[in-house]
Amino acid sequence: MAAEPQSLAEVPVRTFPLQMKVFSAANSMLNIILFRKDGTVNRGLLNRLDQKVKATPEPVDGVSAKDVIYDEESKQIVRILSPVTQEGEESKSKLPLIIYFHGGGFVAQDVASKPFDSMARTLAKTCNAVVVSVNYRLAPEFRYPTQYEDCFQAMRWIQSQLKTEGSELSSRVEPSQCFLAGDSAGGNIAHFMMVRAAQNDLSPVCIKGVVLIFPFFGGVERSPYEIKSPYALILSLKASDWFWAAFLPPGSDRDHPACNVFGPNAEDISGLSLPPVLVFTGSADLLQDRQVAYAEKMKEMGKQVKVKYTNFCHAEYVFPEGMKKVTADVAEFMKSLIS
Repeated sequence: MAAEPQSLAEVPVRTFPLQMKVFSAANSMLNIILFRKDGTVNRGLLNRLDQKVKATPEPVDGVSAKDVIYDEESKQIVRILSPVTQEGEESKSKLPLIIYFHGGGFVAQDVASKPFDSMARTLAKTCNAVVVSVNYRLAPEFRYPTQYEDCFQAMRWIQSQLKTEGSELSSRVEPSQCFLAGDSAGGNIAHFMMVRAAQNDLSPVCIKGVVLIFPFFGGVERSPYEIKSPYALILSLKASDWFWAAFLPPGSDRDHPACNVFGPNAEDISGLSLPPVLVFTGSADLLQDRQVAYAEKMKEMGKQVKVKYTNFCHAEYVFPEGMKKVTADVAEFMKSLIS
C-alpha cells in the first residue's frame, strides 16, 4: 500500500476524465444564467433544476430519514438520518451524532438536494451514526450572519432535544460522541460552529471532532493556485468571488472574517479549547492553498489538525467514488476519537 501523501506535492498527478471536464464546463455555463451580474439569483430556475429527495421513514440505502422544523419563525428544518440494521430496524444502542452543514456557496441547495441527501445518508451508513443535516436560509436574499445564526439555532435545538428524556434524539444519540461536519460553504460553517460551541455551554452536547470537507475560505489577496488556475474544475475563481459578494454584508471585501478566517480582521481563537479537526483538500481544488494555510495556522495555535490530501477537484466528493473515499476517511477519524 502506497504511503499516504503528507502534502499536495506528494499527491500523484491525475488526468481528469472527459465526463468531469464536460460536467464542469456545463456547470460554468449554467452559472452565468443562474447567478446574475447584478448579484441576484435566478431562484426559480435554480429551484427547478435542484433535484430533491424526500425524507421517508422507510429505509433507502440502509438509512431512514425524517424532516423536523427546528425554528418555527424561519421554518428551517433539519433532516435526521439514521442507519438501520439488516433486519430493517434502527439500532437499539445509542450512536454517535454528526451535525452536517451542506455546501452550495451559501447560495444554493438544501438538505433535500440529491447530492447533500446522498452525502448525509452515506455518512450515516459508513460511520454508523445518526446524522442531523441542517438547513439554513440562503444568500443573497439572506446575507451574513443569517447562515451562522440559523445553524447555531439548530445546534441549540439539538441541545434541547438531547436534554429532553424520551425525545427521538436523546433515545438514539450518545451526546458525548458528537461531531461537526460540512463541505465547502458548509465546511466554513462547521468551523464557526466549532468556535461558537467552544464559547457557549451546549451540554450535554460534547463535540469530539470536526470535519471540514474542502472548506470554502477566501481573502482579498489571491493565492498562488488561484493565480495559476482561475478556471479550476467545478469552482472557478469568478464563481468563488460571486458567492462571496452575494454572502458578505454589502460593502465588505473578502478580508471579512467570515471569508478570511485568519485574516487581518479575524477573531483571535488561539485561547479556545477546540476539538481535533480533519481537513480535506485537493490538488485540483481552487481553494487548496487556503485550506492548507488554515490547517497550518491551527497547528501554530496548538490545535490538533490532520489534513487529507487528495487528487480531487472542488465538490468531487458529491460523485460516488469521491463520496465513498471521503466518508470512509471520516469514519476512520471518528473511530480514532471514540474508540
